[in-house]
Parts: sequence; structure tokens; C-alpha cells
Amino acid sequence: MNGWRKRIGFISPSVHETTMHDFFQYKLEGVGIVGITSNIAGWIKGDFEGAMTRVVEDARSLALRRVDYIIYAGTPLLVSRGKGSDIELIRKIREATGIEATTSVTAEMAAFEHFGAKRIAVASPYPANVQRDTLDFLRANGFEIVKEASMDIGFHVLHDVPPFEIYRFGRDVIQSAPEADVLYMPCPQWQVQSVVAAIERDAHKPVVAGDPAKYWSALKSLDIRDRIEGCGMLLRSLSEHYETGKPSSADIRQVS
Repeated sequence: MNGWRKRIGFISPSVHETTMHDFFQYKLEGVGIVGITSNIAGWIKGDFEGAMTRVVEDARSLALRRVDYIIYAGTPLLVSRGKGSDIELIRKIREATGIEATTSVTAEMAAFEHFGAKRIAVASPYPANVQRDTLDFLRANGFEIVKEASMDIGFHVLHDVPPFEIYRFGRDVIQSAPEADVLYMPCPQWQVQSVVAAIERDAHKPVVAGDPAKYWSALKSLDIRDRIEGCGMLLRSLSEHYETGKPSSADIRQVS
């Protein structure tokens, strides 16, 4: 069976392209992933709401596939609904399936807390309305936005943005915000995971990005402690300081 150790269920509002590629970079022996997509058409509020009505049913479908954990990956869909929408969705998934779950934005905020971060610099691919909703959601949850910028990328070309452009964008945002505790780069549909470690190395700050944060949350919950290199501090922390949840001396050296 694919995933003889554990199986992760993944619900995405859009295609599984970068998300699956990112997961398989970890080379986790015996850890499988099962994906469902609602295939929204773009950054459209009407599509957001239509997709949200199907999430619990999608979770039930994943439960039939015997997954051990469920990730819901639609940050724009959740932040458009305001504070608490992520917690409510997790509750509904748990009640419908009996399976532990998280959402992208829940995992990302947990990653901020993992790093002791309250002051956030945001570098996203989002259009103005999604950017605004994201910033409002973070502020409502007690985080201070000290810098924010967006590349405003078209929905269907997110995957086309080359990593070197994402790297340069993220690096410039965090370097222009010395007071920031962490750089936040949401969205799993652009190739951000491939540049997280490089930004951390050059900017001397941790980076919380979409796929690394979601998978970190799932793997931590499932007690998967395998060493993951090359994808940033957050995923590496699974093996280095899993029990304490605090940055290790190796983390400090990585960004200093």
C-alpha cells in the first residue's frame, strides 16, 4: 500500500502540481499522499464559496482512502471568511471523519509561533483583494505586519514564475524589513519551496512558506521525524528539535 507508515490526505482548491512535487522532494520512506482538487477557475470569490461547500465531502472521500491526516490548502478561501474560519473548518472535518486535520493558514500561523514570531513580513503572489484579506486575517489573529508586497501573479501562470524571481522578490522584501521576525510566503501553487533555504541563508531570517508549513504540521502530528534537508529550517526542525519546539543551535547558525 502506498504509505505503509502514514497516509496524508490533501484537499486543494486548485491543481496538484507544485504541491506533489514539493512533497516528493522529502523522500519520506513509507509516507504517502492522496489528493483531491475542487479546481477553482481563478481568484474569484464566487469560486471560493463554491469550493468551500465541498470540503467536508472531499474529506469524507479521503477518509474512505484510509488517510491518517487531512490538509486543507486553500488560504485565500479561508481568509476571505475572516478570523476563526480555519478552526471551524478543522472542527467540521474532524467531526465528519474522525481524522486529525489542519488548514494551510492554521499551519502557517503555527509555524510563526514555532519561531516565536509576531512581526511578519509578507511576500505573496496574490492579487490586491486576496492580499488584503490575508493581512486582515493575520492581524485579527494577533500578528503585526511590518512589511507586505505582492507579485500579483495571474492564477493560471503561478507555476510559471521561475524560482530565481521568487527568490529575489522574497529576499528583497525581508531585507527591507529588518524588524521582521519571519518572512511569510503563502500559496502552494508557485515554486516557493525551492528557494526557502536560499532566502534563509542570505537574509538571516526564517521563512514560512505554503507547502513546507502544511507538511511540517502534518508530519509533526503524525510523529514523522525523518531528516529533511534543503527545504528550510521549519522542515529540518522535525528531526532536530521535535520535542522542544524551539530553535536549535543548528537553526541559529543556519541564519546567522
